[in-house]
Amino acid sequence: MIDTAQYNPKTVAIYSVGLLGGSIGAGLKKSGYDGKIIGLSSENGLKTATELGLIDDGYPYSELSKIVQQTDLLILCSPILTIVKTIEALGAMDLPPGLVITDIGSTKKVIIDAAQKHLPPRVRFIGGHPMAGSEKSGPAASDPRLFQNAVYALTPARDGDAQITDALAGFLQKFLGCRTILLDPAKHDTVVAAVSHLPHILASALVLCAYEQEKNIAGTLAFAASGFRDTTRIASARYDIWHDIFSTNKDAIIPLIDSYIRILNDMKKSLADDALKDDFENARQIRNFIFSNKNGGLPTALDNTVIQTKETGK
Repeated sequence: MIDTAQYNPKTVAIYSVGLLGGSIGAGLKKSGYDGKIIGLSSENGLKTATELGLIDDGYPYSELSKIVQQTDLLILCSPILTIVKTIEALGAMDLPPGLVITDIGSTKKVIIDAAQKHLPPRVRFIGGHPMAGSEKSGPAASDPRLFQNAVYALTPARDGDAQITDALAGFLQKFLGCRTILLDPAKHDTVVAAVSHLPHILASALVLCAYEQEKNIAGTLAFAASGFRDTTRIASARYDIWHDIFSTNKDAIIPLIDSYIRILNDMKKSLADDALKDDFENARQIRNFIFSNKNGGLPTALDNTVIQTKETGK
């Protein structure tokens, strides 16, 4: 029986100690976790992680089968398709009973499907996705405060894993300072497509649009200031980090691009008619509420106000 209030794995292994994996290690260390943290990563990654004190011991990826034998909690921090391949490899290993495995992948259904297919019942897989990150990469960019107050989605692979899911949630909240939320994998992918994946495409498109103007009017980009910088920050991330996200969640992202195009076309018409006030006011109210309310969702009063304004044109 797992004590969900006191779940405290003695050994945590982080598979791929990059930005997120390194930040998990840094967060555990800073918050007083007194267990052992093992890192599995590239030679350079391990060197940096060790020098920065993000992990206690480091091993190459090839040592995974040995490390899982001494691990209570394994956190997979690779890109999504690598996580899937790692789960397949784990399924062929002699995994110790009671091992808990989680991940940080930005899409969940493809990962949960792999866990259900390849992992034996004696281990527990709880999908995870911290809504935190940076355009930077690598363990040198690790931040022990990265997950503070961030939403951390959990998607268990099996219906009977409620107890260990609660236990893991408590552990993450205690040592990383995040706010965990339980979601169905498919629903998770649809939700994050709107608030995480689509914005990256839009930021990149805005940069490309401004660059087209630069080619027409030299010096345009010299006028780019804080507004442009803040709006396009995530466009600085490398595509190899985002490839797996887009390729595994395109079915949710493409309809949202269509919706965005429709909204832009509506706003273009409003602009031509000098009638953008309602769109701007609705967006202002919604955004202000999103970042003032830590529980998410729109209150009934605001929701009704936005719908009423849009329908009546008042």
